Amino acid sequence: MPPRLLLRLHRIGLVAMAYLGIFYVLVNSAAFPLIAGRTRASQEAFGHSITVLGATFSWLLPLPMGADTAAGYLQWRGYGFMAIVFAAWGLISACGAVRRDEDRGLVESLLATGISRLRLLVSRSVFFAMLSAEIVFLAGAAGWVGCVIAGSPAEVSGLVGESAALWGLTLASFGIGLLVAQLAADFRSAAAAASLVGLLMFLLDSIGRSSIQRAPVTDISVFHLFNQSNAIAPRGTFDLAATLALFVVAATATVVASVAFVRRDIGAGLIRTRRRRAPDVHVPSSNPLLRTPVARGLWIHRLGALGWTAGMAVAAAAVVLLVNVTATFFASTPSLSPYLRGLPGSVHTVLLALIWLSFAQALVAIFAITVVSRWSNEDSSGVLEMQLAEPIPRWGLLGERAAELTVIVTVMSFVAMAVILALAPAEGIPLDVGRLLTATALLIPFGLTFAGVGALLAGWRPRAAVVVLSTITAISYFVFELGPLFKWPALADNLSVFQLYGTPLITPVFVGGLIAMLAIAVVGFGSAGVMLARRDVAA
Repeated sequence: MPPRLLLRLHRIGLVAMAYLGIFYVLVNSAAFPLIAGRTRASQEAFGHSITVLGATFSWLLPLPMGADTAAGYLQWRGYGFMAIVFAAWGLISACGAVRRDEDRGLVESLLATGISRLRLLVSRSVFFAMLSAEIVFLAGAAGWVGCVIAGSPAEVSGLVGESAALWGLTLASFGIGLLVAQLAADFRSAAAAASLVGLLMFLLDSIGRSSIQRAPVTDISVFHLFNQSNAIAPRGTFDLAATLALFVVAATATVVASVAFVRRDIGAGLIRTRRRRAPDVHVPSSNPLLRTPVARGLWIHRLGALGWTAGMAVAAAAVVLLVNVTATFFASTPSLSPYLRGLPGSVHTVLLALIWLSFAQALVAIFAITVVSRWSNEDSSGVLEMQLAEPIPRWGLLGERAAELTVIVTVMSFVAMAVILALAPAEGIPLDVGRLLTATALLIPFGLTFAGVGALLAGWRPRAAVVVLSTITAISYFVFELGPLFKWPALADNLSVFQLYGTPLITPVFVGGLIAMLAIAVVGFGSAGVMLARRDVAA
């Protein structure tokens, strides 16, 4: 396959992981003196606090080692989190390389050129291996730069070893994703199955880390193999055997997936279910919702909306339990006060505001990007053309899209709020119901801000909409995270949509930020209408 085509097929993952990998590692290492203090005594006290805190979160991240240094802190918070993200990237990218391309008809088109199935799958795998290697080792270089900025350079050999382990984990996840994708019949079922497999592997390792007596069955997880190396931390080690095992898993899974890909039919999985033949239908559906504006879109996408709502509710429940576990420890550990950003109120409320609202904003932003991706695909797949032929005015179609997204974000947000209100009293978390209601309502214009920008991009350049919007979201998030640490002026902080949202659960509503978000949404959808009216569909 031409490298240009391969690069285009992986462009979204490339942009997202490059931003996340490089900037996340750089920030978590360079900002260490700002969090832990610049004196050795304060850093040792901070390291002791992180060690105790790490024991509490051993189900999520490996135990910290040498957390009183920038390198040890980077090992724990940086690469502990990066392992989860890169493994998920490998799984979903593999499903996309197999099933999404088949759903689009791209695989059939490529096979028609004379390329063999084996060569097609191997070329995708080799290109992903090269791409992920570049991102992983660039992130390692960013970690070294961050430690230099922090004043305590990390060992280059340790960064290289840990990067190799992370690369092995990414490739192992990609190989497992390729294998799982051969069993499913379409991209959605493949992605769901791969996500479940990834979650099970993570839970196996999590149970092993949290148990007093580790069961041998937990050692089969690829996360366990990755966590055998902690080479960045002082006195850390690089486990060559475990890292080689990750590459063996990747190679074995890829070979088995290649054999399955050669033997199965295109568009079908190895596991086939007998489908009942549905009778031919020659009359329009009698469902009145399909003839009602806004309601038809909600009905068509009801399963996805229910999934997002359930996911946000589960996240809300997990955060409430996490706050109760963490609050006492934060209250008794003054060295962790930088994490609270100097916000007023009880520790429970501040932690709920910081953790839950961060989760909620991230989920709403990701949901908006997902919806924009669907809008862009509808432009090239013929769906937009069919909608306009009903006929629906182009301005009316944009209005329906905005209203549909508003309804779904509203339901997601308020269902999650109901979960918090139901669980918080039992966990001893004091809540101001009025402020919680306000904070939840502000998630609606927050989501519309991203959707407005995405609608403009989808109306102007549909193919680039998702990449550009993801880039804007990533930059906005990093500005929000870096501003307080490096004490940037308020003007720079307000360039972030996350900053415009504010902290309404603790502080008064940022009226200027609310006006700015509404203005961005109105201008975005308005400009999208102008673009869509002047541009030919699928052009």
